[in-house]
Amino acid sequence: MPAKTDKQLRKERVWDTIQECVMKYDKVLFVNVDNVTSKQICIMRKALRAIDSHMVMGKNTLIKTCLDDVMEKQKGKPKADMAKLIHAEMKLNTGLIFSNGDLTEIKAILDTQKREAPARIGAIAPADVTVPAGPTGLDPKQTAFF
Repeated sequence: MPAKTDKQLRKERVWDTIQECVMKYDKVLFVNVDNVTSKQICIMRKALRAIDSHMVMGKNTLIKTCLDDVMEKQKGKPKADMAKLIHAEMKLNTGLIFSNGDLTEIKAILDTQKREAPARIGAIAPADVTVPAGPTGLDPKQTAFF
């Protein structure tokens, strides 16, 4: 039998972590990590460990499959509803934060890493942006970023 690759070992670690979290924690919080740096995630994970919470990031299909496996083993238990919700919400860059504590503490930790950032090409603004008519003070060649 061939030796397991690093990729297979990583998937097994994520699988085991998710199963442990589902069994240990009662609450889960979805987080969108678009435009979040790895340094910010590192800081948040450290702060979450201090309040006995755990952030799980990984491939969405791996997370969904793992949750299906856990829920199949727990037929008839209330956590089965959680799997349906996770299947609906696990899209794009989404992570899960598992906790037994107060979710407002977790929100406070996440809010500490909120940063302003310049707009990027193709990014969708979180709020409506209106540029009023009138002079901009820029040459016509400098207005391409609008």
